[in-house]
Amino acid sequence: MPQYWLRAFAQEGHVLGRWRTGAEHRTPVRRAAVARNFNTNPLAEGERRVALETYLDHQVDGPCAPVLRALREGRAALEDVQEAVVLDALAWQVVRTQAFRSFDEQVGQHLFPAVWAVEAVGSYEQHIGRPLSEAERMEAFWAAVHAAPDASTMDDPRSALRASIRGFERTRKMLAAPGRRLVLLHSNEPLLMLSDSGVALRRKDGSFSLTPPLLPETIEVYAPLAPNCLLTSTPRAHHRPHAGLTRKIAAKANAGAAAWCRDAIYRPPSMPWPASLRLAVDPLKVRPPQLSAVPAQSPPGATPSHPDIRRDDLRAILEQLAAVRTEQPLPASE
Repeated sequence: MPQYWLRAFAQEGHVLGRWRTGAEHRTPVRRAAVARNFNTNPLAEGERRVALETYLDHQVDGPCAPVLRALREGRAALEDVQEAVVLDALAWQVVRTQAFRSFDEQVGQHLFPAVWAVEAVGSYEQHIGRPLSEAERMEAFWAAVHAAPDASTMDDPRSALRASIRGFERTRKMLAAPGRRLVLLHSNEPLLMLSDSGVALRRKDGSFSLTPPLLPETIEVYAPLAPNCLLTSTPRAHHRPHAGLTRKIAAKANAGAAAWCRDAIYRPPSMPWPASLRLAVDPLKVRPPQLSAVPAQSPPGATPSHPDIRRDDLRAILEQLAAVRTEQPLPASE
């Protein structure tokens, strides 16, 4: 979490954190929701090692902090500020967290055996010098699925940083889609808490599931800016700014904070914990997919592609993170 965001929930420089064990600790803002080297490139040195962290500091947090502060303090309305800056803040907060990284890792672990098996079948056909029959291809595929190594043994340690950049582009595009709107809600009393993920994604059915697709068109994004200020991105028209932040809406946002936090939820030390709110023992998990396979009946379609990176400096960071490692070759799948 950016410290400027956490400070809105602090009193005398401290927030009160509650962990999944139920333990609570009064924590300085500078030590809350911190993960060391979270955005550093482990295969680079000097400035290149912290290129993404520097970008977030200068190009994201720097411009976003004063705008979100003006919104939460009531000194500006949404129509008074640059929407692009607000959307950048929301999109980055979705993907710069341990929750998003866990999602990316879990999906990779679930899908890796199938990806490995497809490549193994192709390699086997090249080795024997002939195409396999449909029956042989299915037999080879399932044998490779069951023999696939652990995904972590093949991982590039920079892949999580690449995923966050590409995830930002997808999220930013979704948040700016026609039919979506930003809504800012205020209350006269502190009602909201802040998870270490910052934002929560609420599905149309009211759940906070992590299972893909992570960002369907109907998703609502809850972003508590302060204990009395909630920013939402929604495709629905049920939020009415003139009605303000009600206890019912705050309860939904707090339920989202409880679901989407990785380790802890923070609130002002003077604010009581909602009596009906419980933290689950474990963070959200991606449900394992049901894997099935059939022989291809037609030529494969277009290969899925990553979104274009629109910003030159961000694209340069992505290219740096994708450069081939000289000290250890990347797996063939990369």
